[in-house]
Amino acid sequence: MLITDAVQSQAARNPDKTAIFDDTCQITYRELYHRIKKAANFLLTYYENDFDPEATITIVGFLLNNRVELIEFFLAATKIGLCSAIFDPKWSDVNIETIINECKLKVLIVDTELLPRLTNIPVTTKVIAINTKNPLASSANTSHSDGCNEDEPKRASTNGSLFYMGYTSGTTGKPKGFLRSQQSWIESFSMAQQVFSLNEDNQVMAPGPLVHSLTLYAAIQTLYFGGTFHLTSKFKRELALEWLASNPITHIYLVPTMFEAIYNSSISRPLGSCAPTVQSLITSGDKWTPESKQKVKQVFENAGIFEFYGASELSFVTVLDPEGNSQKPDSIGKPFAGVEVSIRKQDGQEASEGEIGQVFIKSKMIFSGYYHNEDETRQVLQGEWATVGDLAMRDSDGFLYMVGRKKNMIISGGLNIYPEEIEKVLLMLDQIEEAVVVGVPDSYWGQKVVALIKLRDGAVLDNQEIKALCRRHLASYKCPKEIIRVASFPYTTSGKISRTKVSELI
Repeated sequence: MLITDAVQSQAARNPDKTAIFDDTCQITYRELYHRIKKAANFLLTYYENDFDPEATITIVGFLLNNRVELIEFFLAATKIGLCSAIFDPKWSDVNIETIINECKLKVLIVDTELLPRLTNIPVTTKVIAINTKNPLASSANTSHSDGCNEDEPKRASTNGSLFYMGYTSGTTGKPKGFLRSQQSWIESFSMAQQVFSLNEDNQVMAPGPLVHSLTLYAAIQTLYFGGTFHLTSKFKRELALEWLASNPITHIYLVPTMFEAIYNSSISRPLGSCAPTVQSLITSGDKWTPESKQKVKQVFENAGIFEFYGASELSFVTVLDPEGNSQKPDSIGKPFAGVEVSIRKQDGQEASEGEIGQVFIKSKMIFSGYYHNEDETRQVLQGEWATVGDLAMRDSDGFLYMVGRKKNMIISGGLNIYPEEIEKVLLMLDQIEEAVVVGVPDSYWGQKVVALIKLRDGAVLDNQEIKALCRRHLASYKCPKEIIRVASFPYTTSGKISRTKVSELI
């Protein structure tokens, strides 16, 4: 069943059930499907003569903050076979304008408050401004009992339609657009349903920005299964606590840093008894430390942790479920449902137990390629298999352990060093809030290991303590040859430390 077909089915079966619950209103499935049709017909007024049967993709652009219109128009575009390109307001003005020009947009849907940033876009791009008073998607007449008074659009999508273009974080200049077909997401819905036990009774919260794949995926997946999605305008830990205390949330999609923020805010306001309905924390992004995961029961007393490793290009790869978290919290789990994982050495042979190799996967959830970037697409898609260059090893029980990214590897004195291993040791010191390790060109070593650290407010830490810790836990050649203290780090738009920018600064 296609994505909007599932929403239409819910509108017929449970018309008065709440589909989306946001900061200002509740939208039923009847209202949501009506708005989708209304928005789809609106888009067709611009695109009905522009569908090229030979073209593989026709794009509509979005530059919106977290608001229900993004979900409505995304689903509307999906219904009629358009590909939604989701642009991040956190990008620089130059990146926004460059990518808009690259996409050759017929229509750009934008928040009114972001309009002043659009100073150099093609005159052929129709800009549709959205604000709280704009009646375009929100004034649907729902007086008809079936909520379906708007005509069905005259054009429909297919399983193979390229319906979503998200973007990488852009650590090396302009972000790259990655393309997904409807079928790849529908397949991932099916696999996730098995792993996370999802159903139409779910009340799902994903407090991150919709421009990030994790949050948008959580929203569309929830609506596909007929649950209720709780949309927050932005992540603020105090608001998240209030929302959790007043709504029967069952599943939360978040990144580890969000949990830490909620935990720190809840210390003075115990939340466990206020959020007993939360069954699952579904998390991705940076590896969640075992020390942080141990705090979960203090905040969500009935919640299990599902930590998955994946990538925008690969979708789900592995998952560490609640049982795995109790057994091997340092691992990234076992292959996700529907995923075959191969760990290969440099010679292409399968790595043995305990050996480090590059992760290749095979599944029906893999992306369709990068937009206008065939060279980089070929680096990821290699026959039936795909890889983004991550390095891992497998233990005797089949659990996988992430070692690092191939592109981050440091070669010092002819030896391979994975910075993520060193960073994990540095973060064992409570005084260190953040740390990143990079290789810096060196005339003798080729590259030398340099650690940059940011201390917590008020913390005091001597370099000798740091070096002593490293000597206890790391081989001598892995120990940092230089330690640099910083007040802050440069970040990617997804909130991760930008190694590229750190290296450039050094």
